Amino acid sequence: MKTVIIIILLLTTSFVFGQRSNTIFNTGTNDFKEFSRQDFIYNNLMTISAYSYSLNKKGKLKKDSLLLYKQQFDILQNKLFGLSSSKVYQSHEPSFLTWHEFETYYDNNGQVIREINKPKNIEKKVEYGSTNYNVVADETKYEYDNLQRETKRSYTRIDHYYSISKYTKDTFHLHTLERPRIDEYFYNSDNQKTQWYHTVDSTKYLRTESYNPEKDSNAVRCSYCHSRYLNVEWKYNSDKKLTEWISYTSENLIHTKRNYFYDDQQRLIRQIDSTGWYFTTIKPYWESTTTFQYSDTGKIVAKFNNTKEIFVNSTPKIISYFDINDKLIKQCTHSDSTESCTKYSFVYNKAQKVKEEIVFENGTINLTKFYYNDKGLLREERTLRNGNLTTLIRYYYE
Repeated sequence: MKTVIIIILLLTTSFVFGQRSNTIFNTGTNDFKEFSRQDFIYNNLMTISAYSYSLNKKGKLKKDSLLLYKQQFDILQNKLFGLSSSKVYQSHEPSFLTWHEFETYYDNNGQVIREINKPKNIEKKVEYGSTNYNVVADETKYEYDNLQRETKRSYTRIDHYYSISKYTKDTFHLHTLERPRIDEYFYNSDNQKTQWYHTVDSTKYLRTESYNPEKDSNAVRCSYCHSRYLNVEWKYNSDKKLTEWISYTSENLIHTKRNYFYDDQQRLIRQIDSTGWYFTTIKPYWESTTTFQYSDTGKIVAKFNNTKEIFVNSTPKIISYFDINDKLIKQCTHSDSTESCTKYSFVYNKAQKVKEEIVFENGTINLTKFYYNDKGLLREERTLRNGNLTTLIRYYYE
């Protein structure tokens, strides 16, 4: 087996690593390349790691490094596991990274059957003479039919709460299955998804050495649970084209509709979105209309948003331009009096992307160059902003 080590050299960054206040949201994503199970098998890999390095004021690389990503493949258990990070944005402070450990299990067809994610770091608090902390894991299970179509997805947050007394050293342990959520999918004879049912089960407290659920009337709580209901429905015409997408509330009321229209070549030419169908005091209202225009060089997608109703988009119009390969090459946002456009361009050498450029309305240019080794594997990415190198990603294959 070979080992691949990815070293990411982040020359300038706004990341701040650690706990922060004013958190807005966690993207759950990162800015470096990840690899699939098939990548490991095809390239005979066992481990992939990513590190970030910072620069000093003179522009030289510092010796300290930060592990951003480590992924390993266990061929006997047919699983990927390791450590990953995601970016968290805040309202008044710089963004920062959080880390989580993950395990992804596959069946013999290469389909994911189980995922486990849990924070790498455990925060302990001392309150009222006790040390308290939680060990949390998010577990998702997948089921498929004999046609390898996903039929069921179950998500559960598993929480182990510990409270250790400073004086007696006794430990109180509470094991919780928090609001298990179940999604079920159904298909028609053309293998098209037609229905999605959703269930939110009760939160359950399980038996531990220090807790007996049989003596607790609140061992099963249903404050936010929902019985099984139709969440989304898809409808198709005789040409097997999607004509209507409908979402429902947990009270079985229509929430949002998307209607699709096609030309005589069965190409999508218009999409109309409406919402508010569940309101009892006002009528449903138009949310947006998206039009599609096609040519020999690509297509133009124009989205017109309702900016007058409540809970709607504040941007009246967005126009996106795509090339013949359906890659976005330009996107313009229009307000009542202004237009702001971002341009995208790509250069390929056969099937390999060697250059990607983004030009923003304010004149800022982000340019990323891709370099490959003799085996056609990506070995380096260089990103420059207005000619200044900001990110260097290197891939080492050993």
